[in-house]
Amino acid sequence: NMDCKFCKNTFFCKNTFLLYLSPKCKNKTTMKGNDNFIVRMNDEINEKGIVILDNVRKMPAYGEQFASPHYTIGINHYGSVCTEYEGKQVTFEQHNIAIVYPNRTLNVHSSSDDYQATLIIVSEKLYNKLSILNASSGRFWHEKEPHFSLTPSQYADVLTLVEALRIATNLSPQSQGDMVLPQLHVLLQTINIYRIQNEGRSDSAHGHISSRFYDAIVKHYQQHHDVEFYASLFCLSTKYFSAAIKRETGHSANYWIQQHVIFAAKTLLRTEEQYSLQQISERLGFPDLATFSRYFKRETGISPSEYRKGKM
Repeated sequence: NMDCKFCKNTFFCKNTFLLYLSPKCKNKTTMKGNDNFIVRMNDEINEKGIVILDNVRKMPAYGEQFASPHYTIGINHYGSVCTEYEGKQVTFEQHNIAIVYPNRTLNVHSSSDDYQATLIIVSEKLYNKLSILNASSGRFWHEKEPHFSLTPSQYADVLTLVEALRIATNLSPQSQGDMVLPQLHVLLQTINIYRIQNEGRSDSAHGHISSRFYDAIVKHYQQHHDVEFYASLFCLSTKYFSAAIKRETGHSANYWIQQHVIFAAKTLLRTEEQYSLQQISERLGFPDLATFSRYFKRETGISPSEYRKGKM
């Protein structure tokens, strides 16, 4: 086991992340009682925009489905976690790093007694700003396989970047705006580069169209919800474009457009109470409130007004 360079202050070392794992759930792991600290911290996360949790020793919930509204980065220092991620069984082990996008479903079966992690939890509002910086260019990979293994040197580098991010979050509120997003952006870009290095993927190969497609969604989702428009940006037929996105990401182009529109809608409904439902529908490019309501209910099972009231 590699000693953490921050071990001298128990403050930072011995941290792990939660969530995604491979099918290697070990019999020696144990189920722990539920104490959903993420739910308890919702107000703090939304107020601060970003919270870094050290010395995390258990998952927020066990034996039941759980979906956090927040964007989460997890760094596993010790131990392992067995869980289902979007119905797929995975094991999160030592020196794994994971990125969990908002509203992804987890069902944690167990974690080892020596499990320790660092969690970086980003609010919906800050995540929206992060998307504009194009920090989510690796999203398609992380959506399918949220975790991967770091080499010892990569692990040390990531801890250094997390410490820099921590310093930025501890600055005065006036300084945070200029410091936190750039530091978070650098951390995520570094994670993406390490994943490319470790898994042999690159934008010039497996993710050539899909990485640029996500950029296009971020730029145009408020005006365009149709696959035909995005295919035209690449000078491709809708059929060829759809097949390429499905091949590269495992999901259809329409799925990714809907995911982004619904995430933006949920963010506005939860965090921008000054906007009426009509104003939100207009901001998202819907011709009228009725069309927006049908679209939202088809994807989520509830109406925008019910979601805003907390009936999720």
